[in-house]
Order: sequence, then C-alpha cells, then structure tokens
Amino acid sequence: MKKIIIFCLFFSIIISCKKEKNNIENLNGNRITALGHAGMGIGNTYPMNSYESIYKCLNLGMDGTELDVQMTKDSVIVAYHGQDLSDNTNIKGLINSLSWNEIKNTHYTQTPYLNYNIISLDQLFSNIENIQKYKFTFDCKLYNNNNSKHFFESYINALVSLIQKYQLENNIYIESQSVEFLTLFKNIKPDYKLFIYPSSFESGLDIALTLGLYGITISTRNITKEQIKIAHDNNLLVAIWNTHSESDNIEAIKKNPDFIQTDKVKNLIKLIK
Repeated sequence: MKKIIIFCLFFSIIISCKKEKNNIENLNGNRITALGHAGMGIGNTYPMNSYESIYKCLNLGMDGTELDVQMTKDSVIVAYHGQDLSDNTNIKGLINSLSWNEIKNTHYTQTPYLNYNIISLDQLFSNIENIQKYKFTFDCKLYNNNNSKHFFESYINALVSLIQKYQLENNIYIESQSVEFLTLFKNIKPDYKLFIYPSSFESGLDIALTLGLYGITISTRNITKEQIKIAHDNNLLVAIWNTHSESDNIEAIKKNPDFIQTDKVKNLIKLIK
C-alpha cells in the first residue's frame, strides 16, 4: 500500500510539472522560442558567436540563437561582441575600421579558444543545413567612430542584403539600444521584426509603442510577469536574457515571455522542449 501511495504521489508531481510547463500564455502561439545566447552562452567550451558554439546550440535542438553582429569597413556582417578586437582576439581595432580581408583570419586568444576564428554571417549561414527552420536575433552593435545616418544606412542595407540572400525575412529579429537606428530601420523596412533593447521596461514600452516596433528585449532582472502581460496587452512581444542558471531559466519561463536567450542551453531544452 505504501508503495502505491508513493507511486501516486510521484506520478502526480510529474503530471503537475507537465501542466506547468504547458501553461504558457504569450503572443508567440503560447510557446516560448528557445534561443542560445550567442550560441552556447557564457562559460562554454567554445567562444561566444563562434561557428562551433552556434552549430552545437542548433544541433542540440534549440529554436535558434541570438548573435552579436557588427559591420566591417566594406559592409560585411561579422559575429562579434566586443567593441575592440583586442578584447578577445589576436588583432586590435574596431571592426568597422577594418575590411573583412583584414579580419577573416582573426582568432580568439582566450584559453582554450586558440583554434577558433571570427566568422562572417555569410560563412555561418552558408554552412547551416535547413537554415530556414531556425530563428536568429541580431543584437546590432553600432561601434563606430561616427554613428552618422550614413553609417546606419550602410549597416541596415548590409543586414537586409544578407537576410534576403538566405530568405530569412520571417526568421530574423533585429534588436538595438539605439532609437535612431531603429527609427531609420523602421522607415526603410517597416515589416521587419524590430526590438528595442532598453535599460528599463517603462522606457522600452514607451519607445516600442511610439515607433511601432515588434517587441522589447530586456534582462530578466528588469521585467516582471505583470510587465510582460502589459507588453502583450499592447501587442508587443518580449525577449528576455540574463538567464545564467537552471533557476534563472525556471523563473524566466514563469513570466510567459515569447523568447528566452539563455546561457544554459541544455537545461532550457529539458524544461520547455
């Protein structure tokens, strides 16, 4: 009898967990799109934004990944996070001050990253099979000595050209902290899925509604479940990041976001797949 009671309790726990996982209410078809943070995330074997990190993330079963993207002097879109290449690689300088030919053999220098190169997104996408099954968020880094309208236009045109080449118009989410950049992007390509990346929910909500954006990208530390509901009530999707642990993933899921960009890829797959 005791064994039966224990079994029933165990079974009820499993059922209740499944119900909790499936009780998502959002604007994304009541499901959460699981994205890696620049691939496998912070602290992984592979450097963030590298082909190896992104490839592993996708092969594990994620819906896609967030990527940090920058533009070279000759308008090649590159996956890299830092402002200066000297932060993590064997060369120095702003990506926008160098040509792709000057950058293409650059490798990460932090141990154990010595065998991994910086990649262009054209290289990345051309080597991913069935690429249109995946989602990608472009965190647009606008590191430039002069963030002029001309620079923004060149950047946007380079992004659009790449997206159109791989027919990923419905698979790409563009995020930026720059209101000027998003305003110009909205004017050039009004149907693209643009996200403001603010420091607070209140400012993000105001900007997103004013510009007519697709959504808000924000740290899970800076948004509550109730605020996500407010965003949804205003027809705005929400992507949250800064999930570094299993508990972070669990708490993020409970908030009903539309996207989670995680550093704990394997754990998020177990929780929502």
